[in-house]
Amino acid sequence: MLEHTVTLTGTLVITIKLLVALSLGCLIGIERQWRQRYTGVTTYALVALGAATYTSLPSLYGTVDLRLAGQVVTGIGFLGAGLIMKEGQSVRGLGTAATVWSTGAVGMLIGNGMWIEAVEAAVLISVANVFLPRFNGFFDRFAPTEQNVDSFYSVRLRCSAHEEPTIRTKLLQTITAKKLRLQSLESHNLADTSDVVVEAVVYGSDKNNVLVESLVGDLIISPLVFSGSWTLIETSD
Repeated sequence: MLEHTVTLTGTLVITIKLLVALSLGCLIGIERQWRQRYTGVTTYALVALGAATYTSLPSLYGTVDLRLAGQVVTGIGFLGAGLIMKEGQSVRGLGTAATVWSTGAVGMLIGNGMWIEAVEAAVLISVANVFLPRFNGFFDRFAPTEQNVDSFYSVRLRCSAHEEPTIRTKLLQTITAKKLRLQSLESHNLADTSDVVVEAVVYGSDKNNVLVESLVGDLIISPLVFSGSWTLIETSD
C-alpha cells in the first residue's frame, strides 16, 4: 500500500498549484462569459482546479503516474460532450467543448509543476477564442460557393380527420409534380377538434420559396383543405 507524508513545504507547493490553476481557469472563463457562451468563469475554474488536483495526487506519494493524466482527459471529454447540442441541421457548442477540454490541460500542466507552459497554454486558449473567430468572415469571403445545396421546407395542411387519406395522397402527387423530394410525412390530431394537420418536410436543390408557395397554393384550392402554410427550415453546417 502506498503511504504519503504531509510536509509543510509539500502542502504549500500543492496549494500554490491549485491557486494558480484556479486563476488560469478564471482567466479563460472570463473571456467565455464575456462573449456570453454556454459556460462561464465557474465552469472553467473548476475544470482547471479539478485537473490540477487529480494530477497532483501522485506527488503526495512521491510517484509519477502518467496513466492518471489519461483518465483525467477522458473525464473532461465526457464533460465537453455534454456541451455539444444539435439544433435542427446545425451543431452548437463545439468551440465551448474544445475550450473546456483545453482548460483541463492547463490544470494538468500546473499539477505537474509546469508553470510557464500552463500560463502559455491559458494565454493561447484565450487568444484563440478572441481573435480566431474574426477570421471566419475573411475565409468565408474566399471560400468556393457551394452548388446544389438542398433547402428544406415544412408544409402543413389542415383538414378533417376522415379526409386525411385523400389529402395525404394529393400532397404526395403535388410534391412529385413540382419535382420536390419528400423527407417525412406525418399527421397530428388537433386537440378538441375533429381536424388533423398533415405535415410534410420536403426539399429540393437550392432555395425556391416560389415553388413551395405554388405547391401549397395548389392544395388549399381544394375545399377539403381548411388551411395551409409552409416554413423554410434553416440549416447550417
